[in-house]
Amino acid sequence: MSHHEVEKHGGAEDSAAAFAWNVPKKAINPYMDPAEVAPVSALSNLITLYAADNEQEQLRREALSNGVWERYFYNESRDPVQREMEQDQLISRAKMAREQQQFNPDLVIVADVSAQPAHISKPLLERIKYFEGLGKPKAYSRYLRETIRPCLERLERVRTSQVSASFRFMASHDGLEGLLVLPEMNQEQVKRLSTLVAAHMSMCLGAACDELFTDEDVTPEEIRRSWERVAAEAMRLDVIPPAFEKLRRKKHRRKPVPYELIPGSLARMLCADWWYRKLWQMRCEWREEQLRAVCLVNKKASPYVSYEAVIHKREQRRKSLEFFRSHELVNAEGDTLDMEEVVNASSSNPAHRRNEMMACVKGLELIAEMRGECAVFYTITCPSRFHATLNNGRPNPKWTSATVRQSSDYLVNMFAAFRKAMHKAGLRWYGVRVAEPHHDGTVHWHLLCFMRKKDRKSITALLRKFAIREDREELGTNTGPRFKSELINPRKGTPTSYIAKYISKNIDGRGLAQEISKETGRSLRDNAENVNAWASLHRVQQFRFFGIPGRQAYRELRLLAGQAKRDLPPLKPIPGKPELTPEILAALANARPVIGNPRLDAVLAAADAGCFATYIMAQGGVLVPRKHHLVRTAYELNDEPSTYGDHGIRIYGVWSPIHEGRICTHAVKWKMVRKAVDLQEAAADQGACAPWTRGNNCPLAENLNQQEKDKSADGGTRTDITRMDDKELHDYLYSMSKKDRRELAARLRLVKPKRRKDYKQRITDHQHQQLVYELKSTGFDGSEKEVDLLLRGGSIPSGAGLRIFYRNQRLKEDDKWRNQY
Repeated sequence: MSHHEVEKHGGAEDSAAAFAWNVPKKAINPYMDPAEVAPVSALSNLITLYAADNEQEQLRREALSNGVWERYFYNESRDPVQREMEQDQLISRAKMAREQQQFNPDLVIVADVSAQPAHISKPLLERIKYFEGLGKPKAYSRYLRETIRPCLERLERVRTSQVSASFRFMASHDGLEGLLVLPEMNQEQVKRLSTLVAAHMSMCLGAACDELFTDEDVTPEEIRRSWERVAAEAMRLDVIPPAFEKLRRKKHRRKPVPYELIPGSLARMLCADWWYRKLWQMRCEWREEQLRAVCLVNKKASPYVSYEAVIHKREQRRKSLEFFRSHELVNAEGDTLDMEEVVNASSSNPAHRRNEMMACVKGLELIAEMRGECAVFYTITCPSRFHATLNNGRPNPKWTSATVRQSSDYLVNMFAAFRKAMHKAGLRWYGVRVAEPHHDGTVHWHLLCFMRKKDRKSITALLRKFAIREDREELGTNTGPRFKSELINPRKGTPTSYIAKYISKNIDGRGLAQEISKETGRSLRDNAENVNAWASLHRVQQFRFFGIPGRQAYRELRLLAGQAKRDLPPLKPIPGKPELTPEILAALANARPVIGNPRLDAVLAAADAGCFATYIMAQGGVLVPRKHHLVRTAYELNDEPSTYGDHGIRIYGVWSPIHEGRICTHAVKWKMVRKAVDLQEAAADQGACAPWTRGNNCPLAENLNQQEKDKSADGGTRTDITRMDDKELHDYLYSMSKKDRRELAARLRLVKPKRRKDYKQRITDHQHQQLVYELKSTGFDGSEKEVDLLLRGGSIPSGAGLRIFYRNQRLKEDDKWRNQY
C-alpha cells in the first residue's frame, strides 16, 4: 500500500477505533481536578449522592467540634491571633456605636440606662419604650434629656454618698467585695455576705487578743480595748456597735464603765444572723434611696414607697402570720394560749392601736375644755432640698441626695431646738404629732396642740421661726409651703375630728374607703398599706404624744384590773334589797379597792374604765414631769439569758413612790412552742377521700354507702364501707354483681357537670389603656392575653407567692389566691 493510500484511509489509528476497547484516552490536563475528569459510573453517582446527603451532618459535626473545643480547651494565651481579632472586632463595634451616638445623643442615655442593674433599668426601659411608641420624636428626646439623664446623674450622687471611704476599705478585704453591690443582692446573697463579715470580725478579735493579752491575768480595760478594735471595724461599715454609747471612750465619764455589757456586744458583732439583719436593713434602705433618685417613688409611679418594698412588707406580714398560727404559748401548769389570738388581742392589732389613740386624743380634748384652753393644728414640712421629686413626677433640681431618714432627723432636731426655746420662754403645751410621708417619701408632721389662749400667738410665732429658718430665701413672703397653722373652731369640728383622719389613714384606713387623697389620687384606705411599709422601712415613728403620762402604765393598769376581777369573788344579791340590780352589783364589784391606797385605786379605776381624761388627771395632770407621776411602769431582768448570753429587760408590772413594793402583772411565765400536729387530722389528710377543694369530687363511697342504706331498708344487711381499709374496699367493689355496677354507672351518668358561666368585666377604652399602662409599670408585658385573663376574673403571679388581679376597675395584689394555686 502506498503512502498516499495510508493517509487516505487514516492509518492504524482509524483502524484501531473500530473497537470500543481500543478507543484512545484523552490527554491529561494538569490544571483540572481529577474528580472532574473521572469517568461517570453507577458507583460514582452513588458516592456523590451519599456525600450530598451527609453534607449537613458533616457541617454540624464540624461546628460542634469547634464549639466543644472553644468551650473546654480554648485558651487565649495559646491563640494570640484569635484574641487580637476579637479585640479588633470589639473596638470596631465601639467606634461604630460612638459614631452613631455622635449623630444621635439619645442612644447614649438609653445605653446608660441599659447598663444599670435590673431593679433600675427594667422600669426605666419600660417608660422609655412607652414614650418611644407614642410616635413623637421630639417629646421622646425631651423626656430622655430632661428626665432620664438627670435621674442617672442623681443616681450616681446617691451611690457616692452611700459608699464612704471606710466602707470601700472594708470592701477591699478578701471575700467582702460584695459590699460594693449590696443594693443589688437578694436575701441568699446577703446571708452569705453576712457570714463573711462575721468571720472577718472574728479574725479582728483574734488579732486584737493576740496583741493586747500579753499576760495571763487580763484586766477588764484590756478586754474593752479589744472590743474597741472590733467596734472600729463595725463602724467602718456604717453600723453602730451594740452598747456603743456606754462602752466608748469618754473624756468626762460620770459613771463607771459597764464591763458586763462587753460579752453581749462582742457576741452580736461575731454573729452572722446579727450581721444579716444589719446588712439587709442597709440594703433595703440603699435600694429604696436609689429608686427615689430615679423618680420611681412618687404619685405617678408608686406613692410613698417603691412597689417592691410594699411586696416585701406584705410577704413579711404573711410569714409572721404563718408563724403565729403554727405556735402557741404554754405555762408551767400546762395551760396553752393560741399565739395568733394573743397577738390580735394586743396593741399590735391595728384596730386596738387606733382605738387607744383616739381615746387618748378624746381625753386630751376633754381636759383642754375643762382647763379653758384652745387647740391649734400645725403642719410642718421639710425644705425643698429634702424632696426628691416634684408634684408632676419629674426630678427636683434642688434635691441634695438627702434620705428619708435625714428628713425625719431634721424635723426631730428642729422640734428639740424649738422645745428648748419654748421652755426658756416659759411657754407650755401638750398634744400629739403624726408623721406621714409626701408622695416621694419625704417626712412631714401634723401636730394637734393644746395651750393657753394667751400663749397661742407666741407659740405659733416661735414655731414658725424654727420651721422656716433653714433655706429661708426660697420661701419669700409665703411661708405656707413650709409651715401652716389653723385655730380649731369648736363650731366647725372638735380637735378629735381634725386628727381622726390622720390617725386612721396611717394605720389601716378604717372608714376612709371613699376618701380620695389629693396628693396621690388614690383611696386613703389603699394608701394605708404603702404608708405602713414606708414607716417600717425607714424606721419612722408615726405617732408621739407629749406632755401627758405614759401609755404603758395605762396598759399595765388595765391588765391588773382584769386580773383582779378574775381573782375577787363576785358580789351576791342581798335579800330584801331589790334595788341592787345585777348591773349595780357589777359596778360595785369593779369599784372595790384592789391596791389598798385610795389614790392608786382611783388611777386603776380610771384606766379600767378607759377614760383617758380621768386617768391623766388622777396621775397628776398634764405638763407634769415624769418623776411626779403617781403610777409608773416597773421593769426587771429576764431570768433566762438571750441568744447572746445577756439578760434583757422585760416589764414586771407597776410601782408607785407612795406605795411600798411593786405590783406584778406578769406573774405567769409563758413559753413559746410549736403546735403539736394532730395525728388524726394528719391521717385523715392522707386518705383517698380527702378533698383538695371545699367540695368532694369523689362521691363514689357516698353512693355506695347510700346503696347499702337502700338495701338495709329492704331488709338486707348493711355494710359500712367508710370503716374499710384500701384492701377491703377494693375487694368489696370487685365483688359487686353486674346489676349493681350497672345501677351505679347509671346514677353517675345522671349527675350533670355544672357549666361555668362566661364572666368578663366591661370596661371603657380609657380604663383599658390605664390597665395596660399599670401592667407595664409593674413589670408585665401588658399584652391582650394578660388583659383578657384579668378581665375574666383570673390572676397573674407577681412573685413572692402573690398574685395580681383586677377588681372594681382597680389593679390589686394579694395572697388570697394562695389556697387556689
